[in-house]
Amino acid sequence: MKKTLCIALAFVLAFGILAGCGAKETTSASPEGSSGEPTVIRLALMNAETEIAGWEAMVSAANAKLAADGENIVIEIQKINATDWPEYYQKVAAEMAAGRAPDIGRVAESFMPTLIDRGQIVDMTDFVNNELDQSQYYMKTFENAGYVDGRYYGLPSGLYNYVLYYNKDLFDAAGIAYPSSDWNNPTSFEEIEEMAAALTKQIEGGTQFGFYSAPYMAEVGMYSKSKGGFSVFDDNGNPIMNSAVTKDVYNWYDRMLTSGTMPTPTSTDIMDAMTMFTNNRLGMIVDGTWYLGMFGAMTDTLNVGIAAVPGAKGAPSYTSQFVDSFVMFTGTKQEAAAYKALAAIISKEGFEALAATGVGGIPVQREVSAAVTDTLLGDKFSEDGKACAKNSLDYTLKVPYNAFYQQADEKVNNMMGEWMLGQISADEFAEKVQDILLAYKAEAEK
Repeated sequence: MKKTLCIALAFVLAFGILAGCGAKETTSASPEGSSGEPTVIRLALMNAETEIAGWEAMVSAANAKLAADGENIVIEIQKINATDWPEYYQKVAAEMAAGRAPDIGRVAESFMPTLIDRGQIVDMTDFVNNELDQSQYYMKTFENAGYVDGRYYGLPSGLYNYVLYYNKDLFDAAGIAYPSSDWNNPTSFEEIEEMAAALTKQIEGGTQFGFYSAPYMAEVGMYSKSKGGFSVFDDNGNPIMNSAVTKDVYNWYDRMLTSGTMPTPTSTDIMDAMTMFTNNRLGMIVDGTWYLGMFGAMTDTLNVGIAAVPGAKGAPSYTSQFVDSFVMFTGTKQEAAAYKALAAIISKEGFEALAATGVGGIPVQREVSAAVTDTLLGDKFSEDGKACAKNSLDYTLKVPYNAFYQQADEKVNNMMGEWMLGQISADEFAEKVQDILLAYKAEAEK
């Protein structure tokens, strides 16, 4: 919930909310290729009060583009009343089972492995490779949970990823150089430790901490990848959370926890890490681009810089991305028209309309993304910080969602305090995480 509110705030601050375009719902469509009446392509969308106006604006722009291009195709929204993604998926799956599936839809990244495994969405590889102008997009964002064995099953609807935010005033007071904004030459893990130690001190009311990064699997995984390892699973889908590389990452966290340069769960129970950062009590924090707009609006009270996330010395660093997708549902009888509809939706015009409403994350279309980032960051951020935020899209790493990732991740998070409060070692925690993943994998393979 907190993340959702921050996302909404970020883009509202940048653009303001537009009124919805009043897209219609439909339950029927004209046969593809018929003359006269337009071919209707039904787009399934979750009827979320905070977002539906944004998707309606995107569809309206896509329909205008289709008309301008001389296509006799109209996209109509099929609103799915659901409170969350699981309910949305269940309702769409029920429509599919009854032979009433929409032609296309938007799906959460975490559900993509399920839809692919069940053959419920179309392989769009030929379209992506042969019909899409890839130079117009950040193609790394297409390599998400909808990208399997070199095949594309979805088109990104927007992106969030991690960056390193830092407090310039605290760095200046400590007399230390700012972290690197170069994704090819990031601040190393060892340098982050040194910076965190230099920034940590006792101040009125408590401790000023140096660094914070939540040790969730998505963050541990991207750090492991930057060290030359794997993100959670190896290339064969086997868990590797107890590998030497991953244990190095956990022990990097552990050294900062035990030295007091990174807040523990006890500290964040009193004041969460982001509140510490916005109150000038934390020098660095790794968090999502959903905070860009908030920081852009706070530069009169908070002097924030943007840097690449920590990485190995002399090697590129990677940032985990979170990407939901537009898909084509298996069984559509209007595939050719559906492809044209999808192309219009993810066009420059479509993403511009969506971005203007503050919905959907950072657009993956390059021109629109650059404009959005400039608007979010305004003129109070350094040029290297702006470039860092934009360039991060070329270094994204997919979160390795599969049939059991979310359940395992929740279980791991629930037991994390045992390690972070010093009751077990980092190596012991890594072994426990590995055991959890192996148990879920074995269950999924039965």
